[in-house]
Amino acid sequence: MSQNNAIYKGFRISAYVHRAPSAALDGDPVQPGFLATVKITQVSTGMGSRRLVPPLIQHFASAPHAAVALALSSARETIDGMSTFIKAR
Repeated sequence: MSQNNAIYKGFRISAYVHRAPSAALDGDPVQPGFLATVKITQVSTGMGSRRLVPPLIQHFASAPHAAVALALSSARETIDGMSTFIKAR
């Protein structure tokens, strides 16, 4: 079972999954699948200023848990990209 909600580095990540539409925008049929949409919200501002978070992130997959896993992974990468912490080499 996949986790649809998580706290990561001061941000709440919430994934919502539902069946993907059966046809693409151009009318071509696509394989049935699932669409996971992830929303990122900042939980705390105690250690820094509020940050502008990206709009909703979406991922398609053939199984609901796979779609959620892809969306959550993408959200974590986005949050890591917003980080101001610089790692020592």
